[in-house]
Amino acid sequence: MDDFTLDSLRLKAAVEFGSEYIYTIRSGGLGLTLYVDAGTRESARTARRAIPMQWEGLYVIVLSTGSARDEAPLYDPNLT
Repeated sequence: MDDFTLDSLRLKAAVEFGSEYIYTIRSGGLGLTLYVDAGTRESARTARRAIPMQWEGLYVIVLSTGSARDEAPLYDPNLT
């Protein structure tokens, strides 16, 4: 696929599933794969429910980078 088609698919995914995720398309072991970076585990669960395993001929993988608890600041000045 050419770059225009890949960009069109990423834009279509953002419109269909939500712009709060980061979409990339790369070649994987099963062919072209749509990677959805959902951020937190909670967002990844929501994305996995909304996005099918196969979409527009692409295999779909939803990634998470941690939990909401991990994103909390380590220091809270209001506690001192």
